[in-house]
Amino acid sequence: MLLRFLGTGAADWNGPDENGECRRFTSTLLDGRVLIDVTKTVLDMIPDKSKVTDVFFTHSHRDHFDPEALKALAPCRVHAHESWAGEISGDGLTVIPLKTGVSAEAAGYTFLPMPSNHSTPREYETTLHYLIEGGGSCLLYATDGAWLLNSEHRMIGNKVLSAAVFDATIGDAFPGDWRIFEHNSVDMVRLMVKTLLKTGRLGEGAPVFLTHFARTLHPSQAELERSAVSPLRVCFDGMEARV
Repeated sequence: MLLRFLGTGAADWNGPDENGECRRFTSTLLDGRVLIDVTKTVLDMIPDKSKVTDVFFTHSHRDHFDPEALKALAPCRVHAHESWAGEISGDGLTVIPLKTGVSAEAAGYTFLPMPSNHSTPREYETTLHYLIEGGGSCLLYATDGAWLLNSEHRMIGNKVLSAAVFDATIGDAFPGDWRIFEHNSVDMVRLMVKTLLKTGRLGEGAPVFLTHFARTLHPSQAELERSAVSPLRVCFDGMEARV
């Protein structure tokens, strides 16, 4: 399973910061064929758009869902939770509504949609994380959101994760930020990772990737990397990893 982190930033990125660093909106490409979330900011990071067969959305926030960007990927299948999937349309797009707890297949992988601890202005929308299995790998994709819900933990069950991708919006230098009720700090991720390791749900040596960093709530990439202790890995735009 080859992951390419096309973008690693939260919604407040709109160009380089005062230090010259820049992050596109968070989006991840799996084996060059399946996208998790997409906006126009990451289209230039996709090696071959014609190979993308499926797009899975976590939720409808503008930094994750861009109807115009989808047009550049048609024809393709679009997967979103049934609470808002009906609002997606376009030539060449086949929309597939998802139910939490009911798996979907794409590019040889099984995607299990799980409810996440996040929300949007659509009060009726269910936001999602994904458990992705195939090729001998099991990946937890958990952004956006704060902590793992009990229902997610139960859906993971006794499966052993080969890797995990976690929301780390708040970074590692802003204790007490109110966003902990919808996003993670790195310290929150550390606590979850310790438990996943202790309970055997995270494999020995399995990497934990941090992404979705807010422009205003994290130090530089270099500072984040210096403070990240294994198994944590701080993602950057264009980073690739095989799990």
